[in-house]
Amino acid sequence: MIHLVRSTLFSFVCTLTIGLSAQTVSDARNASLGSSVTVSGIVTSDPSLGSVRYVQDATGGIAAFPGSGSAPGFAPNMGDAITLTGTLTNYSGLLEITPITAFAVTSSGNALPAAQVITPNGLDESVEGEIVRLEGVTFNASGTFASNTYIVQSGGQQADVYLRTGHPMIGTPIPAGAVDITGIASQFDPSSPYTSGYQLLPRATSDITPFGSIAVLPPMTQAVITPTGFTLNWQTNQAGTSQVFYGTTPALGQLGGDASMGTSHSAVLAGLASATFYYAKVFSVDGSDTAFSQVGLYSTASPLSGGIKVYFNKSVDHSVSSGTDAIALFDAVDDTIKAYIDRAETTLDIAMYNTNSDFLVAAVNAAYDRGVTVRWVAEGSTSNWALNSLDPAIPVLYRTDGLGSGTHDKFFVIDAEDASKATIMSGSCNWTTQGFFDDYNNLVFIQDQALARCYRAEFEEMWGGSGAQPVPSQSKFGADKTDNTPHLFNVGGTYVESFFSPTDGVTARIARALDDAQHNVRLALYVLTENTLGDAIIAANNRPGMLVAGDVEDIYTIGSEFNYLVGQGVNLVSHLDEPGLFHHKYAIIDEGFANDPLVITGSHNWTTSAETVNDENTLIIHNASITNQFYQEWNARHNAVVSSTETEALDGFAVWPVPATEVLNVLLPADGKRHALTLVDALGRTVIQVDASGNAQLNLGNIPAGVYLLRCEGFATPVVRRVVIAE
Repeated sequence: MIHLVRSTLFSFVCTLTIGLSAQTVSDARNASLGSSVTVSGIVTSDPSLGSVRYVQDATGGIAAFPGSGSAPGFAPNMGDAITLTGTLTNYSGLLEITPITAFAVTSSGNALPAAQVITPNGLDESVEGEIVRLEGVTFNASGTFASNTYIVQSGGQQADVYLRTGHPMIGTPIPAGAVDITGIASQFDPSSPYTSGYQLLPRATSDITPFGSIAVLPPMTQAVITPTGFTLNWQTNQAGTSQVFYGTTPALGQLGGDASMGTSHSAVLAGLASATFYYAKVFSVDGSDTAFSQVGLYSTASPLSGGIKVYFNKSVDHSVSSGTDAIALFDAVDDTIKAYIDRAETTLDIAMYNTNSDFLVAAVNAAYDRGVTVRWVAEGSTSNWALNSLDPAIPVLYRTDGLGSGTHDKFFVIDAEDASKATIMSGSCNWTTQGFFDDYNNLVFIQDQALARCYRAEFEEMWGGSGAQPVPSQSKFGADKTDNTPHLFNVGGTYVESFFSPTDGVTARIARALDDAQHNVRLALYVLTENTLGDAIIAANNRPGMLVAGDVEDIYTIGSEFNYLVGQGVNLVSHLDEPGLFHHKYAIIDEGFANDPLVITGSHNWTTSAETVNDENTLIIHNASITNQFYQEWNARHNAVVSSTETEALDGFAVWPVPATEVLNVLLPADGKRHALTLVDALGRTVIQVDASGNAQLNLGNIPAGVYLLRCEGFATPVVRRVVIAE
């Protein structure tokens, strides 16, 4: 129903905008701040820069931002011709149109304006908002891109290149040689008179191209992973050979590939050891010119794999099962974890945010008593009182810097050196009574040596080495860690991606999965504050034919994206008033379809602190059956919330008309009770709050058009309704 409402509003917005007379972008930029402007042009940016879009015509460029009070559904594609109306605003020196009161896309697939070639010193107000290109510049940094500002230089001049959190270039190699960089000229200067802070915003890896000579174009990808080898694929800008240096240490030492010429390259590495990590640097030779990639780390497959087991601690819905029924453990969660601990024969490494389960601590003590080497990493600022019962001979290393949630991991590794027994545990569940029996959680167990060695490498980076005792002087937590593990594994025919925060660009990888979704996205999240992921959800929701829906627990935390996304028409429901914390952190993508259905799960909440501060672990499992099992749990949770709301509606609660204009009518049960009514905008701000009984009528008066939430107290659980207000 909400999609029909959004379509109605969009038609209204389009009709309104088409009737307005557009001015040139140059004239709009010279208008008075706070005045209403209408411009037409070509959209030159996409979600890689967030929800902002840049629009350019023959006279200039300008930013357009769908902030509070904007017409819903503003997410045009790059190459769209658009007409939009809004208020001219200065945001830290950047001229932008916000809020956007009306817009219309008049055509799509248009060629972008040609990039204007400038020098680094030419990145200034005269080109703000336009597509520009710097030629022959070099970066003053090496390694891989992160969310950061980078300096590029040429001929004694310098300019800033900025990548926001979640940008698709994050995690790709920083070019070592001279390059051309195309992007949007922007500005961020928090201080008046706003004369500095100009920055170039590339939109994708294709915006950076080699300057003159042959170069490897990121990304380099791994495929056909077997116990004895794998294939590396890459592209170059000019024809060259397909060769690779590789080895089990960064010194490399072995040569593979061949001398065949081309721009699309594959190098097959064979005769390798199973479940082993290999460093590799591909290179292509064109005459006397050679292009090298950055060194990457890759894994072969395990010779034996027991596959993937997933469990949920609450009910599941087998009516949507595709053949393998999901398993609900109910009161057997800690028993199941103990059963895996009891299997450990040689080693047990635990990284756990908090533990109050004496039952599991006793199981760990029993493992130690039978000769298992046990190591434990925990967060020092949270409840771990059950560790008081841990055998004093078992070493525990606490993270104590007090940043974020600290060590927020929930994993263990068993017998990593035994190919037939090596197992990891992941998922969202802390080792607490609440986590086992009250909150909603998922558990994932994977028997695979390659992945177990990966998780052990992450553990030992925090531990400070490979010994039985921690080495605090060498221990690394949070941002001090490095991206030092492979990211793709073949687990018995299922490809599984593994990432650890805050070093591995998890937000960017999640955003890319959302961007690649073709049919559906279903979310089960404890909290959502990460703007990049909010933008990616909106973009997915705006693609034709997409189903996007989800449940979120903490909808009122500072920076929550929940109300904003609901205001943009995303079908999210609140779990806040349901019993038990909705502690999941998973997303299901393209369930039920043949094109790469996958599930994203682990300890990583969709927050900035998870991306930049906390120790977290994330798995992306590319498997139709596993994805469906998560869908069985999701369907049970989502339908329970929706059904409780619908049941209340049958008791005499209704809201009309849809959309509303001047007045909103509310029908309340004839129960003699007074019900608190609260109307909340997309940013979570209260705009109306009244008490009423029987029928009520809310005067919408000067409330801006948009999508709101009406919350009604006085039922067994509060009822929330979406309210659309039209002009």
